[in-house]
Amino acid sequence: MNKKRILILLTILLITTGCSIDTLQSSSIDSIIDDVLLQDNNLKNISFDGYSYYIPNTLKIVNKEEYNTILADEYNNKYYIYIDAVGYYNKAPNTYKEDKNSYFSKKISSKKRKTDGYLEINEINNKYFVEAVYNYGKIEVYTSERHLNNTIINISQVLSSLKYNDKVLATLVGDNVLNYKEENFNIFTSKKSTTNYLDYIEQYDKSNDRNSGLPNEDQIDITSDDE
Repeated sequence: MNKKRILILLTILLITTGCSIDTLQSSSIDSIIDDVLLQDNNLKNISFDGYSYYIPNTLKIVNKEEYNTILADEYNNKYYIYIDAVGYYNKAPNTYKEDKNSYFSKKISSKKRKTDGYLEINEINNKYFVEAVYNYGKIEVYTSERHLNNTIINISQVLSSLKYNDKVLATLVGDNVLNYKEENFNIFTSKKSTTNYLDYIEQYDKSNDRNSGLPNEDQIDITSDDE
């Protein structure tokens, strides 16, 4: 796909959200949720077994394993993505409870897209641990206050684009392929702690060399489900 086509697709995305990324940088968290996460996003440039999503050019793949992926932004913040394909297939209910003690805590629902999730942010050691769940995808990031809005924008662009292939998932779940590979935890229960996140990131920070063959943003083909 040529650069002109990519630019057109990205322009369409910005028009549909009704605002630019620069404007969103200074917006409230609620505005980012409304203007990005809850908007229709049919772009995709990453496809795996049973699902696909869009990675903006502000992010790059660091590591990919089955239904877990690590992305990094221009500030070297790491985004840990987990896709709960079994939860999606079984239509697991959103049991999240808002926490008034968190820096930010909100249960999210979209009647138009018939999907939901939550965004919770907790301040830990003068930084912010972000846990975002939407359409059975979860992203965790540990970031500074300065990069918080940028982080939420990136998260929203990825999760808003998450789509599933029901036929493929029916085969995988039916053959018990996923049941043995999925981590056993409820994505609708927030962790409120960076312990597991930091352990996972550290583990794969040490193995970047063996992932050098993974695609980067210059090799990813951007398409739209409307095509």
